[in-house]
Amino acid sequence: MKKILFYTTCLVALILQGCTNEVDDLFDQSAQDRMNEELRVCKELLTSAENGWVLEYYPGVNQEHGGYTITMKFDSQQVTAASDLMDDPSETYSSYYSLKSDMGPTLNFDTYNKILHYWADPYRPEGGGGNGKGYEGDYEFVIMSHTDNEIVLKGKKRKTVMHMYKLEEASESYLSKIKTMESSLENRPVMINYFEGTVNGQSLTVALAKGRQATLQTGDKSQTISYLCTAEGIHLYESFDVGGMPLTDLAWDDGQKTFIVEGQAFTQVNDPVYAPYAALCGTYTMVYYTSSTNRKEVTITVNEGNFTERSYTVEGLTFPLPLYYNEENDTFEILTVNAGTYYFAIWEVTGDGYLTWAEGVGLIGKKVVDEETQETYYSFVDNGVWGTYTGRALIIYSPNGWYYGFGGDVQYRNIEFHKQ
Repeated sequence: MKKILFYTTCLVALILQGCTNEVDDLFDQSAQDRMNEELRVCKELLTSAENGWVLEYYPGVNQEHGGYTITMKFDSQQVTAASDLMDDPSETYSSYYSLKSDMGPTLNFDTYNKILHYWADPYRPEGGGGNGKGYEGDYEFVIMSHTDNEIVLKGKKRKTVMHMYKLEEASESYLSKIKTMESSLENRPVMINYFEGTVNGQSLTVALAKGRQATLQTGDKSQTISYLCTAEGIHLYESFDVGGMPLTDLAWDDGQKTFIVEGQAFTQVNDPVYAPYAALCGTYTMVYYTSSTNRKEVTITVNEGNFTERSYTVEGLTFPLPLYYNEENDTFEILTVNAGTYYFAIWEVTGDGYLTWAEGVGLIGKKVVDEETQETYYSFVDNGVWGTYTGRALIIYSPNGWYYGFGGDVQYRNIEFHKQ
């Protein structure tokens, strides 16, 4: 028993002797020293790039506004930025930036810059978030990682991961190529609904929409992904899986007006609405009345306008007639416009003589066959949106009464279009 107590006492003594209050450091430097060194390395990396850096910028919580390119040249205190957002690729703006320690090393654009703060401006209601939100873009970023040629950032507020790459050419030259590509894509034939091709042995369709969004579909899998333009085509924010192959970039061939993937040109698939929409274009005799008895005729030419909005442009009148294509009835439709200082309003003419410029109210072209000549023409009647009221005329009005700012007639009653 005494031997057991002796050995136990010795063991406890050895254990206690091994315990000290000192803890060995795992690093040679303190946490603050390591952070300071990291910030120094980041600043050296930013300022050492001869041509600067290019940031693939995506505003919004879910990249819903698409992607934009920002080039940045850093010196010890300021950053000079340019972007495809601007019409002129040579247009630059300079402001102050900082590198700080907050949730890791951060890159912050501290003073206002027309380019770097454009998407973060809270008072841009066109951004979709309304006043107070704007485009919901970031201007402070956590530096997630970096190499000699790439810096990975994450927005502090929106948490969107973005990439910066070292520029291999001058900013203006780089952005000019992107602007050319953007123009090419924007001016692609309006009748194209989507593009269809084969990638990695799989059938793939690609459709482009407003806000720099691309919808890709293979089989039952469909995904809408934000993109930005490059000198070669479009670059997706994230890869789309096609039979196990990640697809991130689609080259654009301006000559063929289509995408090229794996050396194969995609096929254009036209919107089925385009043909009947375009068929209504041409020269017409427009008949109308400016009073109950004063009949007038004028020759007009109906041209393609914004096909996406199904609108036309009309030559031959003193004012921009708000003429549209009505898909359901395969015919013309005249709709109201509220321009603030004037209105293209719909008027009852008879009865109580009410008028309105409420959205959606208008006159629709009813096809009529002349019994004697067998001519088919369009007689514009109420489109049925105005409830119990019946519109019979388009008038040009203002808060103070008739609007004569276009210099022509202000009443267009009983409108007819006769094809020449």
